[in-house]
Amino acid sequence: MCNMIIVSFFFFDAFFLNFFFSFLMKRRRGIKTTVTAYTRVEENPGDFRVDNGILFCNFCDHSVEWTRKSTVDDHLKSITHTNKKSLHENKQRRLQQTLTSSFSSFESKKIIIHDLVEAFAIADIPLEKVNSLLGFFKKHCKEGGAIPQAATLCQSYVPQVFSVHLESLKTLFYQKPVAIIMDETTDACQRSVVNTLFTYRKDTKLVSVDFLLRVNNVTMGQTLISILPKYDVPITSPRLFLSDSAAYMKKCYKDVLHPLMPQLIHIPYCAHILNLIG
Repeated sequence: MCNMIIVSFFFFDAFFLNFFFSFLMKRRRGIKTTVTAYTRVEENPGDFRVDNGILFCNFCDHSVEWTRKSTVDDHLKSITHTNKKSLHENKQRRLQQTLTSSFSSFESKKIIIHDLVEAFAIADIPLEKVNSLLGFFKKHCKEGGAIPQAATLCQSYVPQVFSVHLESLKTLFYQKPVAIIMDETTDACQRSVVNTLFTYRKDTKLVSVDFLLRVNNVTMGQTLISILPKYDVPITSPRLFLSDSAAYMKKCYKDVLHPLMPQLIHIPYCAHILNLIG
């Protein structure tokens, strides 16, 4: 009896499921997909556009009947459409190549000018000399005509070259146990100029030039303390402090630098000592 009931339920479930799926399929076949001009644009991206409900070909620039898909397909396969599309794509490709070539030429000119300014700086040649060489550059250099006058170089390119040089110095002395060299002199205007150099192994570089209104043990110490963070040199890293034998420099080391950097050793210049003796 139980087996008959189970079989009856099984056939009932199978009949119900079959009826349900048949019903869904009939409803699905009954639903019609609405086709619009925008449907043809989505089917063929880049080929068409819609303007006031009318389908236009982007390459042939005239309207196309969109209600029948076969009409749209025939237009896309036509020789006129194919040729105009190919012509447009070739034009866009040439334009892209022209823009890429122009950009490459512009970058090449920038590199030449940057290298020229850097070479003059390394050779300690004033940039004003460029003005008398412009004719030579234009005649004998490939991009020589792109080199501007000295005023433009000073305004636009010297800051860039300096920034690159500064970053290279920061990389060189980053958290290194540097030796510090400091000396004070006067320039042509009788201003006090303090030059600070860092030395690490075989590299000795000028890292700062400061103009001070007063030169004493405090101002010299403050100048050095302000330079170290600019190059990410920890206050515990410097090992040697080299300076002349002036009284204010000895006092700078004793009263300002050594309390902050007890590992620092002061070595006065031998040449300065000999000069004082002589």
